[in-house]
Amino acid sequence: MRRFIVGLLATIGAFTLISLAAGLYVALTGPFSAKPLPDKMVLSVDLRTLPPESDSTDLLGGIWRDNPPDMATTLQALWRAADDPRVLGLYVEIGDEDGGLARVQELREAIARFRAKGKFTIGFAESLASNGERFADYYLAAALDEIWLQPSGSFGVTGMAVETPFLKEGLGKLGIRIEGGKRYEYKSAPDTFTEQGYTGPARQNLQQLLDSLYGQFIDDVSHDRKIPSERLRQLVDAAPLDPDRAKAEHLVDKIGYRADAMAAVWQRADNVREMVSLDEYSAEQPRRRSGAPVFALVRIAGAIVSGTASNSPLDSETTAAADDIVDALDAAARAKQVKAIIVRIDSPGGTYPAADAIADGVARARANGKPVIVSMGDVAASGGYLAAVRADAIVAEPTTITASIGVFGMWPVATDLLKTLGVRFERLKVGSNAGMYSTFLPPTDAQKAAIARELDSIYADFTRQVGDARKLDDARVDRAARGRVFSGNDAKTAGLIDELGGLQTALTLAKAKAGIGASTAVELQRFPIEENRWQRLADRLVRLAGIDSRGPSIRAPRELRDALARFGIAARPGNVRLPPLPPLWR
Repeated sequence: MRRFIVGLLATIGAFTLISLAAGLYVALTGPFSAKPLPDKMVLSVDLRTLPPESDSTDLLGGIWRDNPPDMATTLQALWRAADDPRVLGLYVEIGDEDGGLARVQELREAIARFRAKGKFTIGFAESLASNGERFADYYLAAALDEIWLQPSGSFGVTGMAVETPFLKEGLGKLGIRIEGGKRYEYKSAPDTFTEQGYTGPARQNLQQLLDSLYGQFIDDVSHDRKIPSERLRQLVDAAPLDPDRAKAEHLVDKIGYRADAMAAVWQRADNVREMVSLDEYSAEQPRRRSGAPVFALVRIAGAIVSGTASNSPLDSETTAAADDIVDALDAAARAKQVKAIIVRIDSPGGTYPAADAIADGVARARANGKPVIVSMGDVAASGGYLAAVRADAIVAEPTTITASIGVFGMWPVATDLLKTLGVRFERLKVGSNAGMYSTFLPPTDAQKAAIARELDSIYADFTRQVGDARKLDDARVDRAARGRVFSGNDAKTAGLIDELGGLQTALTLAKAKAGIGASTAVELQRFPIEENRWQRLADRLVRLAGIDSRGPSIRAPRELRDALARFGIAARPGNVRLPPLPPLWR
């Protein structure tokens, strides 16, 4: 009874808060409409933080402030602006962003297209790669035709490094060890808990990845800035450099403050002093062409998990829920207006059954007659690669981190720690392998053998799917698998992807597969169709109030449902079950 009363009060309080907030939101925003854009303007974009791959799940935060445009929206806006005669140029705020290089490459491609239309691009940075090893900001800046650096800043690109903590010895001192296994030697993710340093295969694989990513940076920046590649490597080795040296070496163009950069913008715009942010420009709905083909965009962003999206209204961590993604693929496959499906993946992996379910959804969409093209973002590895493998074609940027065809499973066993604390465990069971993933008692030899068989089975299925889908023989699959991680460049050589490029390349391939002319404009429609933010928050709060180990449902009274309906919110019942914590399998 006490649990019911607490849950009921929480539900009523939550809906009261939503109702008040929704009323305030409608009152403040309802009478107003978007301001029309000027006839001539400069587009501004703040890339001190790179656009995310998907919309934020921080629903409460999004109520009080606008979330930034996602990657697809940003790219589409830049593509449209390149062809828009009203847009004269682009001003970019550059920051010390620890962004993924693949997203930077896509933005660089969009900027290059913008410049190819005869429009100027100017960027300003207070400092460039000030912490040394994060050079995504300078990589992005190099695509612009004019870079401004603040006099108190510096050019701090010093190279690229990976640092990995190894916890085995420390955990051992606490009386904790890690059980499980991996397939195979290049699957280095669990090594941080099971090794005391890089293994030979892991060291070789990670160094190859670093060399490939850094080599791409050197090649592109050398081309952009007209600096010989060997000289550029020497300058990076000599960094950090002060602004005067950076300008003398043609790493930047001008030294000054933001106001100086803005004066240069107005001069290049022939004193047209109308600046429109990317958010404002994106909000303008472009005129739809009657009968334009529709492509579906299904996004897989974050760790791949089973089930549906998180039920917590305050959860801002991005995960890719397999059930939701499969439903989106099925809906896009059924939609008569959809001519092709673009699957955008930015995921380090996840549980094998969840990733396999998505791969099956991709295959069924293709069987339904819809071409499916995968566009990889910063990373599409392990389960993220498995989700892509059955598509018609896979596109990745040269710096996309992908493959990692392998599996691992692990969990902590604290038997020695508990003994030290004077805690003793005994086990009663039915079934030989019951309790085999226990944190309190170690697995038996027979149970370890069962775990090894499961790892072998998953690895065999994973590699079989890769071989079948990519038409690779066993020897080539073996050279591409065993847990190796590749850059996009190396993945193409290994036969794991089809084309190098970004979302625009994926759209071009999708047009060809769907029999649509390359110059034909298409409408990119997100699946699932995004819900109203208020509706999503209401759904999550209802479910949150219904959390219980038995998984009961909470149904809102009719009066409350009617009141919320005035704001377009449906008070749906929640039904949430709390599963036991499983071992980590990827």
